[in-house]
Amino acid sequence: MNRTLFVSAAIAVAGLALGGCASTGGGSNKTSYDYQVDQEKIVSVNKWANDRGYSVTWVNLPRKGRKEDDKKD
Repeated sequence: MNRTLFVSAAIAVAGLALGGCASTGGGSNKTSYDYQVDQEKIVSVNKWANDRGYSVTWVNLPRKGRKEDDKKD
């Protein structure tokens, strides 16, 4: 009986701890990658595909080249 109670308590504590970590919303910090994403290309390709009846699933978002990054600074 004690063992069952101990295991149940351990599982409950682990569940609460993991649930608390999942609800902290940790992904809100912007990284240097965010400004390198080529939003214009994404919009252009999505519009082209949508006009033709296709849908696009981006696996790797297109990034701007180094030369374009240097022009902004």
